[in-house]
Amino acid sequence: MKHILPLVFLLFGSAVVAQPHVQLSENSTVSLITCGPGTELYEAFGHTAIRVSDPASGFDIVYNYGTFDFNQPNFYWNFVQGRLLYFLSLSRYNNFVAAYQYYNRSVREQYLNLNLQQRQAVLDKLTWNAKNENREYMYDYFFDNCSTRPRDVINEALGGSIRFDSTFLGTERLSIRQLTDLYIRQEQPWGDLGIDLCLGARIDKPATAWEYMYLPEELERAFDHASIVSDSVDAPLVSRSTVVYEAQPMKEKDNWFVPQVVFVALLLFSSVLLTFQRVRGKSTRCFDGILFLFTSFFGFNAIFLWFFTTHYIAQNNWNLVWALPTHAIFGWALLKKNRPAWVRYYALFVIVVSTALLVGWNFIPQLLHYSLRFVVLLQMFVAVGVFRLSRTSVGSK
Repeated sequence: MKHILPLVFLLFGSAVVAQPHVQLSENSTVSLITCGPGTELYEAFGHTAIRVSDPASGFDIVYNYGTFDFNQPNFYWNFVQGRLLYFLSLSRYNNFVAAYQYYNRSVREQYLNLNLQQRQAVLDKLTWNAKNENREYMYDYFFDNCSTRPRDVINEALGGSIRFDSTFLGTERLSIRQLTDLYIRQEQPWGDLGIDLCLGARIDKPATAWEYMYLPEELERAFDHASIVSDSVDAPLVSRSTVVYEAQPMKEKDNWFVPQVVFVALLLFSSVLLTFQRVRGKSTRCFDGILFLFTSFFGFNAIFLWFFTTHYIAQNNWNLVWALPTHAIFGWALLKKNRPAWVRYYALFVIVVSTALLVGWNFIPQLLHYSLRFVVLLQMFVAVGVFRLSRTSVGSK
């Protein structure tokens, strides 16, 4: 969800300084702009911005809450810690659209059904928000981003008079993780795996209608089903919609290099190789040790995100069941020629936990990535070999 300003956006010199005390005319408009997904992971969810236009004065500015500065102090550490500052930037409408056309990303516009006083209130709110001392905010992937900010700013400027009708969503609500999967599982399979590894069970409960709007296209749908309440009379929030640019169809590429294919191939190849080595009496300690050292890394990552960052959506991460940090000690012991006696009992522990996880996969409160089943199977296969070899070694003494 890191919406970087496109390169062309910058080349056109689109950034402008906020114009204070702009008085709108009767011909002015306020609209919500929704941009379609792009090809990169940070573009996969689309983008939202607010346009304020007044032909009488030539004022035509897009307000964009999806920008950040790579040069801000401690940028990468703040990103890891979940303390990344985003800010409101301004650009000329024509340049904004040209950038998205260049990258073949659709642009749609919803004109809001506001009177002059309401349009002025929105502009005044945006103008105040664009001041240097007010423009920054602490970004949150799902609850305070480039989509939720425009919604909140418009609603606050209108005194909370927007009424969202969520009945169009139905009663069976998806979770935030499932909504995210709709956008990246096919196009960004490794990014999807990374998100599922890092984020915990907090995003696996059914999302509320309000939470759906973290996605620009869901916010667009919500505006189409919203109304403004004034003097006990409801009027549609959107007066008309237009397609500014329709993205051209792209030829889909056949992508076999996805987590499920890779992990299945690894499981099959490793199973055959390890079985062959064991039958020949050859040691598999390097593979055994490296496997558990590698999987322990994801456990340490989950612990770090859970306890040492502000990413509260990384809490309660059930990936720790198969990626325990203690696997690092087990893996290190497996690399030794003379393995300590306790590895047999730890291998049995891995077998029991892996079996329980595979049996209860669909019942735990977190939707684990489907491809990880094959990693768990591989761990169990290796653990069975370690357990049997250790029993044989103990029995021969």
